[in-house]
Amino acid sequence: MAISTGDDTATRWHGTEGDPVVVVLHDWNGRLPWAESFGARLAAEGFRVAVPDLYDGRSSTADADARVLLKERTADMDGAHRIVSETIGEARALGSPAAALVGFSMGSMIALEYAAQGSVDAVVAYYGSARDVRVPLRVPVLFQLAERDSWRGRESPTAMRERLAGEGFDGVEIRHYAGAVHGFQNEQVAQKFSADASAAAWEATLAFLRAHLLGPVAS
Repeated sequence: MAISTGDDTATRWHGTEGDPVVVVLHDWNGRLPWAESFGARLAAEGFRVAVPDLYDGRSSTADADARVLLKERTADMDGAHRIVSETIGEARALGSPAAALVGFSMGSMIALEYAAQGSVDAVVAYYGSARDVRVPLRVPVLFQLAERDSWRGRESPTAMRERLAGEGFDGVEIRHYAGAVHGFQNEQVAQKFSADASAAAWEATLAFLRAHLLGPVAS
């Protein structure tokens, strides 16, 4: 399957200016329709949501193609962080009082490494971890994980939680979804998508974001 290329590379915005901003960072397949739908659903819950394109309009549902795109993106992580920074900056300039990142696989890696700078209020990381094995994180994180996953040299979410707890930070929560595989939220990859895991993870994500961005307002 060839890599598809589109002309619409602008960040897509949903929700009301001034609401807490959530930046949705897609997985290695690119900004496919499911990511856009996920962002629109979050906006309906009271968030200002941005869904940037990290691949300049390219996408593919084939692992081999996605691997090529991932390699290119990880070769320029500064560029990825710049996209996140500019997106959050735009929302804050328009009144968003708080910011969170929701990342999926590759997007989780970007989110966690960016959050180590301390410029966001929360992170939801779907089946992903950081490249750096000792990210100095002090931001609340919810890991949404498949039943099993391989971290291959990276710090696993469990190891990260234990390390940070030893450093006095206990803001890491981990959830596993029985029967789910890596990529279970991506509706465009049928062999990985799990409706049950997706629905359960959505509820956990929403509760976590409400607690850390909306606080008592959502109670």
